[in-house]
Amino acid sequence: MASNKLRINDIARLAGVSATTVSHIFNKRDKKYRISSHTRQKVLAIAEQYKEQSHIRRYLVKAKSTNTIGVIVPDMSNSFFSMFLHHLEASFREKNIQLLITCSHYNKEVEINVAQNLVERKVDAMIVVTSLDSDEFYMSINQHTPVLFFDRYIEHTTLPFITSEAIGSVAELIEPYAKTLNEFYFIGCDAQLTSIRARLQGFKQGLTNAGLTLASDWIICDSYCPNKGYDLLKRLHQKLGRLPKAIFTPSGNLLQEVLSYLVEVKVNPDQICLCSYDYNIYLDYSYYPIDAIAQDFQTMALICVNTIDDLLNFKTLKHNAIFIKPHIKRHP
Repeated sequence: MASNKLRINDIARLAGVSATTVSHIFNKRDKKYRISSHTRQKVLAIAEQYKEQSHIRRYLVKAKSTNTIGVIVPDMSNSFFSMFLHHLEASFREKNIQLLITCSHYNKEVEINVAQNLVERKVDAMIVVTSLDSDEFYMSINQHTPVLFFDRYIEHTTLPFITSEAIGSVAELIEPYAKTLNEFYFIGCDAQLTSIRARLQGFKQGLTNAGLTLASDWIICDSYCPNKGYDLLKRLHQKLGRLPKAIFTPSGNLLQEVLSYLVEVKVNPDQICLCSYDYNIYLDYSYYPIDAIAQDFQTMALICVNTIDDLLNFKTLKHNAIFIKPHIKRHP
């Protein structure tokens, strides 16, 4: 070879086949042109010996790709994840890439198992809403299958992640109400998660901006399970002997559970102020006026697609941490 850079003609010569055959294999046209699996394996084995060269790595990734991306979410019934998956699937479909969507049900062991199953299915990359406390497991996967965290991320991780900005937007959301009230309750779950922690930080910042001093018993948190928001508000109601004047929920499913309790006890909408992270169009028709933060699903989905594309092509990301600005939706 005239230079150290291996070319298709060089691989063809080493494999004893034509350059056209090598090109067909690298571009996944070997079945169309009835190239034998033996020839395919021989060509790829030679390319593997030179995969330290970036262009050869790209050839190998394309030749071995399954055009599938694995996605792990904790709960597909959650409206936020459903809307995100809707936009994500549409964005990848435009590139003829299919999603394999799995659910962890907020269970760490289940998450690890479904991630391993996705690897066994040879997905090209993974987008994960993780419930794990460490990135060690995904760092090992990332050595051969690119991993992108979404929504939640692990503090100090070197893996890329995409999430919505929370601190400033939550502070802006609740500040006008905090200025006119003498109490504001945060009813949330899983405060150890970075996304929830950021929303809690924004809640505290909003109170500070409004000049309202936070009382320790205004923060109501627990581990999440279905109907937890209902249970937390019911217990708070019993403890206070009345309902709180204002509530902020850091997720749409918790808001839904809080609303189910309010409906059950037939609370007058004028008696309570409700704010939440995660807007859904159905809130516009709610009996209770609700101000909410609407995440930009379409932008997040497009950035996920572009980031995965960069990772698969071994491009250096401009930013490992990407925060997407959400919008505040005020009730009429």
